[in-house]
Amino acid sequence: MLFNKKSLLSFIFLFSYAISSIAQSTLPNIDVLSKDGINILGWVSPYESGVKSVTVQRSADSTYNFRTIGIITNLKTKNQNFIDAHPLLGNNFYRVVLTFNSEIEWISNLAKVVVDSNAIAHQKAIPTNDSLQKLIDKLGDTAVLNNLNSVSYPKSRYVFTNPFTGNVNIEIPDALDNNYSLVFYDQKDKQILEIPKVQEQVVILDKRNFQSNGVFKFKLFKDKKEFEKGVITIY
Repeated sequence: MLFNKKSLLSFIFLFSYAISSIAQSTLPNIDVLSKDGINILGWVSPYESGVKSVTVQRSADSTYNFRTIGIITNLKTKNQNFIDAHPLLGNNFYRVVLTFNSEIEWISNLAKVVVDSNAIAHQKAIPTNDSLQKLIDKLGDTAVLNNLNSVSYPKSRYVFTNPFTGNVNIEIPDALDNNYSLVFYDQKDKQILEIPKVQEQVVILDKRNFQSNGVFKFKLFKDKKEFEKGVITIY
């Protein structure tokens, strides 16, 4: 499904004044910017061939625990970008790992962004799509952010399927300060799984808990009141 012109223009307006004067670095250096709780990475690839994969990794510290959060699908594009629509609360360290056909890896510099709770609480809605999102955007005179590629954007920013693992991510920044609970239902509204209390800001729910593939409904409760409802896909 393609985004309509209105949605695309709204998204461009959201970031245009924040990054209109930033020029992208050439690998192995990357740039990162943040606006309203959403982070954008950008870099220029000097390679037109010989590259097997380009992955984006994130960590809460600058040395350990890096996890792959996305891939770049169009390796021939010179200007490459990645949108992290679900950054961590606090420190976000990013790096890009480029793997050549010879299996040699080249790791970029570290780019750091600090995201506070206020930014996440007021996070802007962005266009959603069921497949890898591709937007073409030109911002300002010197910044060209072409072919924004990232993972699928879930309609809920709290409960969503990780497109790389198939597991369900539950990411609630104020989970430690409030009483959140979560209930999953099948398509016939039969309750199949319940989390009485979400006790961590980030919870990874193994997809095997659902015992079958398909679309499942959920209701997220805050202090016993319905806070959000939506759907996830188990595959």
